[in-house]
Order: sequence, then C-alpha cells, then structure tokens
Amino acid sequence: KLLSGQALNRYFYGERPPREEILDRIVNGAGKEIALITRNAYGAQVLNAANAMFIDIDFPDSANTTPRRGLFRKPSPVVSHEEAAVQKVRLWAAGRPDLGIRVYRTFGGLRCLVTSHLFHPADRDALAILQALESDPLYIRLCQAQACFRARLTAKPWRMGIKPPPFGCVYPWETPSAETTFRGWEKTYQQSSQQYAACHYLVHLGPGSVHPEIEPILKWHDNTACSRQNLPLA
Repeated sequence: KLLSGQALNRYFYGERPPREEILDRIVNGAGKEIALITRNAYGAQVLNAANAMFIDIDFPDSANTTPRRGLFRKPSPVVSHEEAAVQKVRLWAAGRPDLGIRVYRTFGGLRCLVTSHLFHPADRDALAILQALESDPLYIRLCQAQACFRARLTAKPWRMGIKPPPFGCVYPWETPSAETTFRGWEKTYQQSSQQYAACHYLVHLGPGSVHPEIEPILKWHDNTACSRQNLPLA
C-alpha cells in the first residue's frame, strides 16, 4: 500500500478482531463484565465497551483555515475545526433530545460518548448514529468486527517522540525475550504518557442523567483519558 500510494489503516488492524493483552476489566453493580482495558498494537491503553457507544470523528486533513487577505480586504472570521465539528454535533443532537452526549476534543478530532442509552455496534440505530455524525469508517468497521466500541485512553507513542514497540514484540508473545523487550519499552512509554492526555472534555449535550451501565465506564474513561485538562493532547 505504501509503495502504491494508498492510504494506510491508521488503526493498525484489518477487519478481524485484534488480539490484545487484557490489562483490566470493568464490571457493573451485578458483577457482570461490561468493558475491557487492553493494550493495542502500538502500546496504548484502549477501553473496549460492549454497549457504551463511543463515536470517533476526525477533522478533515486538507481543510484550510487560513484567512484570506487582500489590499482592501479585512481578514474574514475563521471557524476552527473544533468549533465547526462541535456545531455539527450540536445540530444533530438537537434532533435527538432523548440522547445524552459528552463531547471531547482529541488530537485529531472529536470523541463523543452517548451516556443515556445502551447500543450494540451491529444495531441499525447505532450504525445510523455513527454515520450521521460522520464517524471514521475504519472505526465503524473495527467496532462491528470486534462487537464493541473502542476509545483510546493513553497517548500515541510517536506523538510523544517515542518509537512504537520494537519489531516482533507483539502480543501474544512468541518468546519470553520478546515480552521482556516489550516490558522495557512499556516503562518508558508509561513514564512519558503521564505528561499527555488522550482527550479533553468539552461539553455535555442533552439529558444529564447517566445510564447505570455507562457510569463506571464514564468514570474510568475520564479518570484515565482526560483527568488533567492542562496536559497536551497526543
């Protein structure tokens, strides 16, 4: 794909569920497992939720926000990627007043979490919402393949100036030495990732009540991904 000029899959996966190391589990009040915390192919922690719908929205790569200037022309007002994207979500949410939606800013776009209702990635309503909010098609396919919604909790290594895990250090470990090498890389990653956030909270739209199945997932997400708003995004 690289040699032919095709775009690479930035999720590092195909259309099959990835095999990832399980780091922790989230359970509901009845002790039922409702989400898993895993480590993805490039070392970041990921929240995998069975029914809490996370929506990944990317900003356009080629959008130009530079104001035009001329000899007798005042600079035209510029609407940022963030403002334009949030406004789209607001307009859509106005037509679904039954849904509570938390909106976050990520490095390259927005992340939304529906807090009032449960969904399954294969449901028609879920697919309609993801498509209406222009969620990344690769993200939608991955959620459907894995039968859960995903949200990255920690920074991407290259955005912190760290290389991805060494070649061959992919879970499940083929040899003890491969795991040892990865654990050494992991220590460096964990130290650096404390200085970055995966997202920043922006606004809550719609009803403020949180579904009891989503409450522990929301708490884990916010405590890990955006507990400190002053940290740079990565």
